[in-house]
Amino acid sequence: MAAERVLFAIGLAAGPVLFLLLLITANALLSPRKPNDTKNSAYECGIPQASSPWLPVNVRFADIALLFVIFEAETVLLFAVAPAVRGSVTGLVELAAFAAFLGFGLLYAWRKGALKWPS
Repeated sequence: MAAERVLFAIGLAAGPVLFLLLLITANALLSPRKPNDTKNSAYECGIPQASSPWLPVNVRFADIALLFVIFEAETVLLFAVAPAVRGSVTGLVELAAFAAFLGFGLLYAWRKGALKWPS
């Protein structure tokens, strides 16, 4: 009985590894090997590349994205928790405190100018 479990565990571990090795081998054997400029160029919907893709990105995008993720995740949490505290005064106070905390965070970001996009 124990030997069957060990063999089963080995099979569970070896199966995916052997499958990946099979795929890698098939790719190595079947892939074309005649590179040229057209094959080595980046494909972007058939349109030639306009400029270098290595341009600096404005850091403001990261600030806005971070604020979005924070407030979006917390707002989704509010909607997920609200039905669970239905009829509970303590739950209502906790949710109100949490919403106030989010509001203060938004107000702080607004006052610091994090929501203002430079023209």
